[in-house]
Amino acid sequence: MQVIKLSKVTSTQDFAEAISEMIDDDFVVVAEEQTRARGRYGREWYSPKGGLWVTYVIKGFDVAQIGMSTLRAALAIRKTLSKLVEAKIRWPNDVVVKDRKVSGVLLEAVTMGNKSTGFLGFGINTNVSSFPPGIKATSIKNETGIEVENEKLLKEVISEINAYLSLDSESVISELNENLSIKERKVKLKGRDWERECVALFVDRFGRLVTECGIMEVEEVLRLETS
Repeated sequence: MQVIKLSKVTSTQDFAEAISEMIDDDFVVVAEEQTRARGRYGREWYSPKGGLWVTYVIKGFDVAQIGMSTLRAALAIRKTLSKLVEAKIRWPNDVVVKDRKVSGVLLEAVTMGNKSTGFLGFGINTNVSSFPPGIKATSIKNETGIEVENEKLLKEVISEINAYLSLDSESVISELNENLSIKERKVKLKGRDWERECVALFVDRFGRLVTECGIMEVEEVLRLETS
C-alpha cells in the first residue's frame, strides 16, 4: 500500500481528500506535524512533532457502516497500544489511559456517483512530551518512558484496523463493552443545545451509548466528559 509521508501539513484528512481522486487504490497519508488538525465537529486536535498523525483512505467504503467502523478503528488502536499501556475506549472515538486521551479517531466519507471513499483519520500521542493547559491528554512516552518507533507502530495499527473492519458487529460490541472506560460511571454529555449528567451503562448492538438518562446516538453527542 502506498504511504505518503509529509513533514508538515494543515491536516492529513484535508490533504488525503484533495488527492484521493488521483490514486485508484487504498493509501495512507502520515505527517510529522499538523497545523490545523480537526476532530469531531471541527474541533481542534493538538498534533505537534512527536506524534503519529494519519489518514487511511479506503476505496469502496460502505457509508452505512461509518458509525460502527469508527468503533472498530478505535478498538484496533486500543489493541495495538495495549501492548504498551492499559488503554480503554471512551465512547465513541477516543482511546484513553487513566481517563487521559492518547488517541482519537475521525471517520468521514465522500460519495461520488456510485463510489464512496472513507477517510479514516487518527492521531496517537506517541512521543509528545507536553500538552497545552486545558487539554486532558497523555502520551505513550509520558506513561512508559519509552520512545515509540512511529513507522513500526503505523504498520501495526493499519494491520489491526483491516482486521477489525471485517470483524462481526457482535464481537465488536462485546469487546467494546469489556474495554469501556466510562462503564457504570457518571459522565457529562453535551449536545448542540443541551447538557446532561448521567451514569453510562453500556454500548448497545447499534453502537449507541445506553445511560440512565436514555439512549444516546453518536451523532447527537458533541462531547463526553468524565469527572
